[in-house]
Amino acid sequence: MLVEGTKSGLFHCRRKSRALNNKKVLTNVGESTLRALDLKSFPIIDDFEILITAKSNKTWGKHIYFYSAKRNEILTTFPWWDFAEEFLGMWDEHDIPIGTIDRPFFDIEQSWHIIIFEKRGYVYVLEGDEFCSGHNKIHTWYRLPKDVYYEQWKKLLNMF
Repeated sequence: MLVEGTKSGLFHCRRKSRALNNKKVLTNVGESTLRALDLKSFPIIDDFEILITAKSNKTWGKHIYFYSAKRNEILTTFPWWDFAEEFLGMWDEHDIPIGTIDRPFFDIEQSWHIIIFEKRGYVYVLEGDEFCSGHNKIHTWYRLPKDVYYEQWKKLLNMF
C-alpha cells in the first residue's frame, strides 16, 4: 500500500506478521487491570511514526497506522477508523487519542480494540482482537516517549 509518513514521506509499505512481541499474548487485560501490568517489559519504540494511506479508497477512505522504520513493521492498525482524512481535518491537539492508566483511551469495534495511556513520560499502546471481558487478549503492546507521540500526531494533523 502507498502511505504518507510523518517522517518518511511517501513510500510503499506492507503489513508483516506481528513480530514485535514474539507472538506472546497478554491475557485478561482491560481498563481495570492496567495497573497489574509490568510496564517495564513493554518494548520501547524509539523511531515511532504515524502513517496514513496516500490514496483515499472510495468505500473506506484513508486509514491510519503506527509504524517503526527500524523494524519495517506496522505496529498498530486502526481498521475501523474509516475516512481518516475527514475527521483529521476537524481534529486539534485535544483530540489526540491518549488517556491515563486510570482513565485510558479505549476504542472497541468488531474484532479489534485499542488501549492508549500515558504514564511517567511514556505512551503505552495495547492492541488486541475481539474484546471479551475476562478473556481479553492483547497481541501487540509497546511504549514510546510521550513527546514523540505528540510530535507525530501534530505532524499528522498539520497534513490536514
